[in-house]
Amino acid sequence: MRPDDQLSRDHTPSVLVTEADAGDGEAAHHLALMSATGLGREQDWPEAFRRLDQAAANGHGLAQETQRFLGPEVNLETWLIAPPPLEVSKAPHVLTIAGFVPKAVCDWYRDRADPYMERAPVSDPQTGQAVVRRTRSNSATSFDVLDCDLVMILVRERIARTTGHPTLGMEPVHVLHYAVGQSFTPHYDWLDPDVSGYAANLAEDGQRVVTFLTYLNQDFEGGETELEAIGLRHRAETGDALYWSNIKPNGRVDLATRHAGLPPTAGEKWVYSQWLRDRAPAHLSGG
Repeated sequence: MRPDDQLSRDHTPSVLVTEADAGDGEAAHHLALMSATGLGREQDWPEAFRRLDQAAANGHGLAQETQRFLGPEVNLETWLIAPPPLEVSKAPHVLTIAGFVPKAVCDWYRDRADPYMERAPVSDPQTGQAVVRRTRSNSATSFDVLDCDLVMILVRERIARTTGHPTLGMEPVHVLHYAVGQSFTPHYDWLDPDVSGYAANLAEDGQRVVTFLTYLNQDFEGGETELEAIGLRHRAETGDALYWSNIKPNGRVDLATRHAGLPPTAGEKWVYSQWLRDRAPAHLSGG
């Protein structure tokens, strides 16, 4: 994982405010992210951008890069309102969005993730722990909220408004990379409530109700996302999104959402994958 001071820093908002106002750029950047997401404080976009400016002014490198990328005037409506989706299937409920994010945003994700890529794990059904298996050969990295930047947070909010699920119910940002021949064999994203290894995770964090994929490039061959139950092999352009509900309207898991990341036959494939839970985790919601 990326080097940071999250384990040693006290993330109590009052402590961070004191440190940020004393010139600590890292504390100011954490406050920007927390204000944008509503983590530990009320969601407040003007405060998020004010703290971003403060972090940049105090030498925080990622804040400075983010500030340059976003420009001097951020139009929140442009960032937070996505183009309308197109329904591909009713059961399972699958939708696509052409041009969900611009190419520059896709490049931003790839640049952020590239230094941290490693073999992607799967969840062990007996323990619920992340393990490496032959069923998944691609690489991946993840960004918790305080590892993120305001570009990522703005996109997460865009996903939240598109799906109707709040950002506090989102898992970390996952960026996936597939080289030629690498794949993720058919699997489900929902957690089986009848499997003991997932019980604690479901009780703590809730069910994965939505899978949301944003395609970060298109200069490869093969590598489709396959939903076998509906005969879909989806090929997207840079910035397009594909998402589906893992849960039926009656609340049961949807067996028709079994899917696979097929191997590229030429080039390399990059995807931003975002799982959304049905509620905020217990440690955030006070449950």
